[in-house]
Amino acid sequence: MQSNPQVQPPIRTDQSVFGPLLALMPYLRRYGPQYLWGMLAGIASVGVAALSPYFLRHAIDAIRAGEAYLVWVWAIVGAAVASAIFSWANRQLLVVASRYIEHDLRMDLFQKALSLDGYFYSKNRIGDLMNKFTTDLGAVREMLGGGINMGSRLLMFVVFAVASMYLVSVPLALALSVVFPVIFAVMYYVLRLIDQRYRESQESFDRISTRAQENFSGIRVVKGFALEERELRAFQALNKDYIAKSLALTRVDGPVRALMGLLMGFAALIVLWMGGGMVIRGEMTAGQFVQFNAYLMMLGWPIVGLGWTLTIFQRGSTSYKRLEEFWHEPARIADPPKALLPQGERAQSDANPHAPLPPSPLLPQGEKGVADNFVLRGEVKFEEVSLELGGRKVLEGITLTIPEGTTLGITGRTGSGKTLLVSLIPRLLDPTEGRVRVGGYDVKGLPLATLRRAIGMVPQEPFLFSDTLAENICFGLPEVDLERAEWAAKLAGVHDDIMSFPKGYQTSLGERGVTLSGGQRQRTALARALALRPPILILDDAMSAVDTETESRILSGLNSVLGQQTTLLIGHRTSTLQYADWIVVLDHGKIAEEGTHEMLLATGGIYAELDRIQRLQAEVD
Repeated sequence: MQSNPQVQPPIRTDQSVFGPLLALMPYLRRYGPQYLWGMLAGIASVGVAALSPYFLRHAIDAIRAGEAYLVWVWAIVGAAVASAIFSWANRQLLVVASRYIEHDLRMDLFQKALSLDGYFYSKNRIGDLMNKFTTDLGAVREMLGGGINMGSRLLMFVVFAVASMYLVSVPLALALSVVFPVIFAVMYYVLRLIDQRYRESQESFDRISTRAQENFSGIRVVKGFALEERELRAFQALNKDYIAKSLALTRVDGPVRALMGLLMGFAALIVLWMGGGMVIRGEMTAGQFVQFNAYLMMLGWPIVGLGWTLTIFQRGSTSYKRLEEFWHEPARIADPPKALLPQGERAQSDANPHAPLPPSPLLPQGEKGVADNFVLRGEVKFEEVSLELGGRKVLEGITLTIPEGTTLGITGRTGSGKTLLVSLIPRLLDPTEGRVRVGGYDVKGLPLATLRRAIGMVPQEPFLFSDTLAENICFGLPEVDLERAEWAAKLAGVHDDIMSFPKGYQTSLGERGVTLSGGQRQRTALARALALRPPILILDDAMSAVDTETESRILSGLNSVLGQQTTLLIGHRTSTLQYADWIVVLDHGKIAEEGTHEMLLATGGIYAELDRIQRLQAEVD
């Protein structure tokens, strides 16, 4: 069950209902022996079952002639047992192989999801994505397992039964041939309706999944505004829409078997009328008549099951189209075709998340160094950088050099572009114009893993996983290191809070860290970034949820390591920014002011006004 290290999206070569089978051939080939032996077992099962009517014919003719018939009875029993054994092997091999393919598909889809950037997730809903990983993937798996299993058996039943019918009576077989075109015409029309209505049903279920996911994630907001009834009504409306579309699908899908049964009943009537006359006229024996009817019954099950099987393929095909759209979604930010590996760096596959951590100036005194791998230096340069989003320039002409080991403060009014500016360093966004350099290298020429391993970032809204505190702090490390977690937590000022919990670092957090306060979440996220000991540390308003006293205490603790790595400190409080070696003030995406804390206060510009307002507010408080 090995998935491809680099996801290669399947290519649709056929737009028919069976097109996905060709597109998914790379996955089918991985389990070729299982499918081959499964198909052979299916052929054997059908072939042995096709002998039963032949044995039944001889048994009946023997009884009518007063001859021994038990040998034919035992032959029928033996054929039934052998057919059951081969049928079990057929299903076991094909269905198990489909489960393995489902595993590989899910792994590759998840890898694809991880490779996509913020542009994709900003325009797509998580509920839609989760539905693709569950319902759509399940429909594709059913097509590759039950669909192929049933479809291949039905095809073989039809071949064996029709061939045997012609061997028994050509006139009767020709008379039945007029029924088959009608069946296929009806099925073609029904499948088109199923495709359309199944897609509408899945899109409606996407909306349900998204609404539920948003309500569960924002449950505190829903309860805080007492909006339970309103959300329940909205969910009920979506649920009713989904039920309506599902019933519309059922109205097309449900009657298929009954319709096929009706057509088969008409075929049986033809056989009874024509075949009965032939027996009376002595043109065929009673045993041959029973044998022909047995083949008709054998053919009846495939034709009735044909509707169910084609429905499976149609649903699987429709779901595959939805997966294919996601699979071919381009990643706007990705490794360049020939990523630049700085001289001296050992090649490390992006697929290896457990690569040894690089050495860093933040190692606690006395700790042994880790693997001697290349590390990007901490110098950061913005060269005439501009960024355009939604047809509007949000950053314009930014030229800035941040020497290695310095602390740069970034401030400005809300919406001035502070977060967008630092997002260009780890390539969460790419500039529209200009270049960003880290350690002397253009970030677009570096492997993303190499670049991002050198950066520790604390976003404005920290995200914590539903795991222990130790797991969250050590999230970026190959394994949980409690000593390193405690060191980072102490620097972030959250160690004492953690030790006040009954289970300490083994305390399990709720969804998104709901069991912690806002300030504790921010400090835990800060500890997670510090635990990486990165050459570049980005703190994006990382202490906005703590009071000024706690912030001062944290910054005093961080003061021992500030300057040992390049730090970008985004904040609105001048009390935070005074720890910076240099400060830039952004206004409408441009650098409006820059200098030290004292220089900017003396200038009397935006920064000085910001400081004055905060001092007045502090006096009022």
